Amino acid sequence: MVLREIYLIREKCKKITIIIQCVEELEMRLCFICSGYSTIFGGVETVVSELCEQFTARGNEVYILSGWGKKSGPKRAKLLKLPFIPYKYFRKIPLLRKIFPPSELEALSLFPSNLLCLLCIRPDIILSNQLSETLPALILNVPSIMISQAPIGMRSNAFKRVDLVIANDFRSYDTLTKMGVKTRLIFNGVNVPCYNKMGNELLKNKYGIPNNSIVILTIARLDSNKRINLLIEAFKLINQNATLVIVGEGPELASLKKQAMRIQSKNRIIFVKPVPHERLKEFYELCDVFTLPSKLEAMPMVLLEALSFGKVAVTNSAPEKKFIIDKFGIFTNVENPNQYAESLVKAFSIKIDVNSLDYIKHMQKFNWSNIASQYEVVFHDVLQKRHSA
Repeated sequence: MVLREIYLIREKCKKITIIIQCVEELEMRLCFICSGYSTIFGGVETVVSELCEQFTARGNEVYILSGWGKKSGPKRAKLLKLPFIPYKYFRKIPLLRKIFPPSELEALSLFPSNLLCLLCIRPDIILSNQLSETLPALILNVPSIMISQAPIGMRSNAFKRVDLVIANDFRSYDTLTKMGVKTRLIFNGVNVPCYNKMGNELLKNKYGIPNNSIVILTIARLDSNKRINLLIEAFKLINQNATLVIVGEGPELASLKKQAMRIQSKNRIIFVKPVPHERLKEFYELCDVFTLPSKLEAMPMVLLEALSFGKVAVTNSAPEKKFIIDKFGIFTNVENPNQYAESLVKAFSIKIDVNSLDYIKHMQKFNWSNIASQYEVVFHDVLQKRHSA
C-alpha cells in the first residue's frame, strides 16, 4: 500500500514537472495548501476559490494542493489531489482528538505529498491556513503567508515563523499584533449576485415549501459552535406560516433532526445536504430571512453572502458580525428563545434597499477585486524583503 502511494506521488510529480516546463514565466507562481478542499467546503475553501479566480485572471500561475476528493478547482487554477487520511478517521480516536483538532491531523497526513509537490512546483509564495499546512514551506524556506480564519490556538508558533500573517477580522488582527506577529488586515470578499427568480419556484417545488410560507435560512457546519439547536428552539415559538431550511452537515446532524421531530408545529424544518458553493445562491434567493446563531466566528462568509443578496440577517451581537451586517440586520440574544423568535418575526417585515448609497458603500468594502489587489501588494512586499535579506 505504501509503495503504491509512493509510486502515485512520483507519477503525479512527473506530470507537475512537465506542466511547469511548458508554461511561460508569469507574474508570480502561487501555491495554496488547502487540505479541506477535498473533504469539506466551508469559508476557507470559498476564500481560496475566489482568490484563485482573481489571481489567475491577473496572469499569475496558481496551484492548490489538497487531498483526493470529488471537488473540482477554480477555473485556470491547477488543483493537485494527493494521498491523505480524511479527518473522519481521526475523530474515532478520542485521546488523539483531544490533543490535536482532526482537521490539523488531516492536513498533517498530507505533509509528505505536499513536500514533494512543492519541490517540483517551486512556488514564489505559499499560502496556508493551518499549522500542518505551513510546515512544508518552513522546511523548504519558501516565502510563506498564513491566512488567519480560525481561532489562534495552536497556530501561534507557526504565525511567528512565517513571513506574514493576513488576518481577516479585527479580533485576530489585534491578538496577533499584541503577540508581536507581523500581520496585515485584509477582509474577505463577496461577489455581486445574479438574481434568478425561477430558481425560487424550482426549490419550493423540490422541497414542498408553500408559496405563502416565510422562509428562514441558515447555512452552517452542524457542530456545537454553530448552535443551530437554539435556532430550532426559537423557530417552534413562531406562530406564522414559516419554513426553516438548514443547509449543512456535521456531528450534530442526528441530534438536531431528533430535536426537530419533537416539535409539534404546523411549520416545517427541512435539512439539506451541503451543495456546491455556486448553487448556494439559489437558497439565498429563496429565503426571506437569514440567521446564524454561532458562538465564535472569525469572519462568517455566509452572513456576508446573505447580505449581498439583500437579505436581512438575524444574529447575535459579536463584533465581527456587527462589522459585516452593520445596520442591515437585527442583533438579538439568541440564547433567549422568545427574543430570538421575536427578532426572526420582526425581520420578515424589513426590506433592504440594495440601491441605496449606504448599502452600496458598505458592500464596496468587500469587493473581491479590491481585496485581491491588497493581497498582491502584500506578495510583492514579502518577496522584496526576502530578496533584500
